[in-house]
Amino acid sequence: MNQLTEKRRGFESPYKIAYETDWELKNTGFDYEEKLMVKSLSPYMFQNERLSKFILEHLQPIMVFFINKVKFLRIYYNFAVPKDYQKIN
Repeated sequence: MNQLTEKRRGFESPYKIAYETDWELKNTGFDYEEKLMVKSLSPYMFQNERLSKFILEHLQPIMVFFINKVKFLRIYYNFAVPKDYQKIN
């Protein structure tokens, strides 16, 4: 490894110890993987059974995938946190 990538490890996370010891932390974000589209779209759209099924079974996994990739990029290009940091909102 070259010297520049060895120096770019980021700062120690103050929350890393808490995650490793299974403490419950407040304000770590909302688990959006199951209710992303329900919370984002109008309830009127879910009255139609076919549209509701399409949104929940096809669009929701795609949107969750895109959000997770954006979160990965936010961690990757942030020099202040280690690359294994997972709790970014």
